[in-house]
Amino acid sequence: LADRANSFTPRVRSEAMNTLLARGDRSIALLNAIDAGKLRIMDLTTAQAKFLRGHREKDVRAAALKVLGKPVVSKRQDVIDALTPALTLKGEASHGREIYLLRCSACHRLGGAGSQLGPDLVTVKNAGKDKMLMSILDPNREVAPQFQAFEVELKDGDSLIGLVGNETATSVTVRQAYGKEDVVLRSNIKQIKNQNQSLMPEGLEAGLKPQEVADLLEYVSTADAK
Repeated sequence: LADRANSFTPRVRSEAMNTLLARGDRSIALLNAIDAGKLRIMDLTTAQAKFLRGHREKDVRAAALKVLGKPVVSKRQDVIDALTPALTLKGEASHGREIYLLRCSACHRLGGAGSQLGPDLVTVKNAGKDKMLMSILDPNREVAPQFQAFEVELKDGDSLIGLVGNETATSVTVRQAYGKEDVVLRSNIKQIKNQNQSLMPEGLEAGLKPQEVADLLEYVSTADAK
């Protein structure tokens, strides 16, 4: 999986990454693949990188420090300053939809496409393009409790990283990208740890120019929410 993950479609790669992160030995294989250039550090979400750096197994933590390095203080303001001009440009919604499908639809649903994991985009777009741009470029600035990432460690050694959805007296539902949900019995859970970060990764804007960001904002602002 680690060797081939870069050739998978986004949905399959997301599932592969979840599988690799589930256990320590698989996490080592994932880090080795990143170290060998078969995958990129940016293929990990912020929550996944934090999980690896703070892993319960010492050898995984050591490998993560070697491959990923120490956490870098986010310089999101530089990115915001570079892409704020998008707010003054006229966007093309049809092109914005293409960007949305590629970069956002794994966790958001809009215009009849995507998965409903992140915040309702109707609420987001009603706040205006300024707020929407900030949410895209700096997802960890304001994170509502229901959208914080959690690590759910199971007694059999597996780990799940995602949002905690439905909770009952006997089970917890862990929600991940592309609509994947795991219902876990509480009797099988060793611990649940809040990552205190958004599941939405930083860097979704990588490679986009202000005009392309303007196109994305226009699409999200005008598309049918259903």
